[in-house]
Amino acid sequence: MSITVGVDPGLSGAIALVDSYGVLVDVYDMPVLNRNVSPQLLHDLDAWDECGPVVIEDVHSMPKQGVASSFKFGRSKGVVEGYFAALAMPIRYVAPSVWKRDLKLSKDKGASRERAVELWPGKASLFARVKDDGRAEAALIAYWWQQFGEGRGAA
Repeated sequence: MSITVGVDPGLSGAIALVDSYGVLVDVYDMPVLNRNVSPQLLHDLDAWDECGPVVIEDVHSMPKQGVASSFKFGRSKGVVEGYFAALAMPIRYVAPSVWKRDLKLSKDKGASRERAVELWPGKASLFARVKDDGRAEAALIAYWWQQFGEGRGAA
């Protein structure tokens, strides 16, 4: 059984583990220290045995997003990429528009939370708060890979 790691990068993002049967194994809020994603705290999670690939949402700066926030967001994504690359785990990327289209979701983060609850009703409490959208999206990214990405040669 393989476990896919889904990553919604960013300070309010998350990391989720979904097995090949679509079962949500675990979800972690992005480990942050001093307002930065922390590779040390990422390492302390120690959850990566028997995991792979790592599917990271391929995000970019957005129009009207400030320079400082764009830089900070890029740094967060880079820390995650570097950490998993150092573990020699295969890294894949998926654009938000692709996984959301395939899962029939809009840009509305509330819809992602609702879909996560539909897929994993026993873990609904993980997605109960508005700020749990990062958890939902990380889980859905891993789920998307299991359902769609693996066979399509996603980036």
